[in-house]
Amino acid sequence: MTRTLANPGAPDAGTGGGTGSARRTPSPSRRAQAPLVVLAGLVWWAVSLTQVDTTARSEYGLLGLVGPLFYVGLALVCLGFVVELFDQRRTWVLAAGVLALVAVIDATVPILYSNPEYAWTYKHLGVVEWFREGNGVTDPRDIYQQWPTLFTAVAALGELTGISTLTLAAWAPFVSSVLVCLPVFAIARHLADDRRVAFLTVFLFHAALWVGTAYLSPQAYAFHLSAGCFLVVLAWLHRTPTGWRRGPAWLRRLKAWSVRGAEPVASRGDRWVGLVLLFVVFAAMTTAHQLSPYMVIVALVLVTALGAVRPRWTALGCIAIAVLYLMPRFDFINSAYGLLDSLRFWENAEGVVSTTTGSAGQAFTSTVASALALGIWLSGAVAVVASWRAPGRVLVPAALAFAPFLVLFGQSYGGEAIYRVYLFSLPFTAFLIAQAVLRIPWRRLVAPGLAVALTVVSLASIQGLHGTLAWSTFSDEEVQAMQWLYDNGEERRTLVIGAQNAPGRLTADYDAFGVPSSGGDPDLIEFAGLDGDLLDQGGLPLVEEFMATQGQDPYLVLTRSMAEYAQYYGLLADGSLDRLREAATGAPGWTTLYENEDAVVLQYEGGAPE
Repeated sequence: MTRTLANPGAPDAGTGGGTGSARRTPSPSRRAQAPLVVLAGLVWWAVSLTQVDTTARSEYGLLGLVGPLFYVGLALVCLGFVVELFDQRRTWVLAAGVLALVAVIDATVPILYSNPEYAWTYKHLGVVEWFREGNGVTDPRDIYQQWPTLFTAVAALGELTGISTLTLAAWAPFVSSVLVCLPVFAIARHLADDRRVAFLTVFLFHAALWVGTAYLSPQAYAFHLSAGCFLVVLAWLHRTPTGWRRGPAWLRRLKAWSVRGAEPVASRGDRWVGLVLLFVVFAAMTTAHQLSPYMVIVALVLVTALGAVRPRWTALGCIAIAVLYLMPRFDFINSAYGLLDSLRFWENAEGVVSTTTGSAGQAFTSTVASALALGIWLSGAVAVVASWRAPGRVLVPAALAFAPFLVLFGQSYGGEAIYRVYLFSLPFTAFLIAQAVLRIPWRRLVAPGLAVALTVVSLASIQGLHGTLAWSTFSDEEVQAMQWLYDNGEERRTLVIGAQNAPGRLTADYDAFGVPSSGGDPDLIEFAGLDGDLLDQGGLPLVEEFMATQGQDPYLVLTRSMAEYAQYYGLLADGSLDRLREAATGAPGWTTLYENEDAVVLQYEGGAPE
């Protein structure tokens, strides 16, 4: 099976378009339709951003701040892509449609806000700065130093370009999304001859990627490497699955049915080259992230068991690499994160934040994101069922889409495992959907329906990604307050935060305030157990009681985004952190060290002496 790019002016295999000579030469106006529609979408999107008030806040996030032009621009991008997909099928126009979608979804926030989105982005910045200053792996308790590949790579990039780590982090989601287009496209091209399937797979992948894993993080970096692993497997180690000659008769009949319709896979050269490439890329991924290697291993084991990968011991080589790297770090990981204490499937399938008292916007965003994930998975399942007469043609992508769910039997990954499952299954689920859609013969119905569906999916994805914008973006004043503390605070004094939503760990001294490297800064809600309380003047003694347990003269940082985070999820009585700021400022035992409009740094000196 060949995977070369077809002539942009000719129909692809399996499209039913006949020969290139049988097609009429389109008029110049018709050839310009799709590019102009995509361009118009980008223009309307760009204009819409000039009308956004970045000082405003909406509990519905980004979509609650943008005007109608934003929605129209996104719809035009999706429409232009679909028009080109069903008409001219030119590579450059389809690629432009994909990049336009990525820009709308992932470039909007860094254009509007100068600082990186999401508090969990910031916990990686200090580690980058640590390596950027020329330090090495020195702390066996620091999980980030023990899996250092991303941080050293970003540090080197920053030194090479002179770009600040904050700026690199702000634009990381856009750059990451652009870069992942290539391996996802190549994977789809190795699974299907029709070039349109590959383009639609990439477009749908980005349209449905609501889980926010493209931020500057080991997870995003490892996902790119995992895509490289799957590409190497499909390019060098993939073989035509066949039936089994041994085993019970019913099992042999089931296997024979499962490979019915499978297209033959032509030899792709020396498999040893593929094995070396796979192990090199897999080793890089293993040193970058804790969970991602096992996502790949589970998938490899499954497709090997189905007879689609040779040699059979390929997965064993990857297992050996992962285990050898984990063994010296196992005791630390197990003691710090309870590696063996989370073997509970349903709990592992839950998200990070579980609340029933959040705002209407929080409930809406959670519902939209859940509906999108279930809708994508259900559509992929329908695509598989629709191929029941020839299941062999979807056997490999279906197995790769299903394999990530098996990880839920092993680890919760701090409640984030279900998001990794969605991420790792999405490229192959998108492929299954794309292939099924383009097999439908009723073009006049499919094209407009697909344009509408892609627009709706993209909007739902934006809601899942940026529905938290009220608290997930940080003002310059908040970042400056944290920077001041790291520059001027006294080391070994514990840093306490109002809520787990702080732009902290900004510098190479991120571990200088008495907090174990593998953990986060203690907070008043979850760590202190004050959730649901009203932290006003009457609640100040509860805060002081907790602060007294945090060592000598600890710091307390309160910011606007922490208050909005607590209100968004209903974690504290409304206005608690604002009232606490007022109550603590000037109270006996409290000293205000730094204050601006959006943040305050306090020090509690009323505890027991050392």
